[in-house]
Amino acid sequence: MKDRYFYALSDCLARRKEWVRDVEIFFRFRELREKAEKETFKNNLIIYLIYKTINLPTNFLNFLSKIRQYSEYNKTLAEIKVISLEMSKYNKPQITNRSENNAENKKDT
Repeated sequence: MKDRYFYALSDCLARRKEWVRDVEIFFRFRELREKAEKETFKNNLIIYLIYKTINLPTNFLNFLSKIRQYSEYNKTLAEIKVISLEMSKYNKPQITNRSENNAENKKDT
């Protein structure tokens, strides 16, 4: 029997999966942006070094932000696994056929 908790889990699972898809798109876009930045400074090494030096504090904060985002992404993937396992408990039959169990018990005695 499925109760309100099952449907809350189902809704939560759908939202988590949607969030994971959106974040994966964001990660791919960020990689493209980084490639474009490298391509921009490809011919101007000196300007690239000056640019990176000036923006060092910002680059460091962006690096920390990237670590946090990957951590949240992996945490959400783990949540999806746990929620799926919890929902799978609802798919198992909880009541067995009692008449068969009684017949087996009578044979054993």
